[in-house]
Amino acid sequence: MASETPRLDPTEIGNSSSSLLFRIVAQVKSQPSESTLILASPTRANEMITLDHVRFSIPNKTFEAGKWYEFICRGNDQGEVGFLILDSIPCVLGEDEEISLDAIVALQNLNKKFPEIY
Repeated sequence: MASETPRLDPTEIGNSSSSLLFRIVAQVKSQPSESTLILASPTRANEMITLDHVRFSIPNKTFEAGKWYEFICRGNDQGEVGFLILDSIPCVLGEDEEISLDAIVALQNLNKKFPEIY
């Protein structure tokens, strides 16, 4: 399963095949409509990249701005730039805990070398 849904660096999304399933860890910046999100995700260059107007197919789902999620996605098959979120898993952090951007990037890099890692 893990090798079928690799973790991608957000800069690789535009280069991916339209039918490719992938995962990305990102912070929700806002939810401008019932079916779109604006996300921020760290790249291998250790900078945050903004992903605008990301569509999702989860009915009646509200995402909390500022929270981190791992998203299971599919490349956009309608000839548009972007992708479709199929499912999401919240990254649960304890009180006074912060997510490590370096760890997210390291996980993406490890997944390239060892795709069987979940």
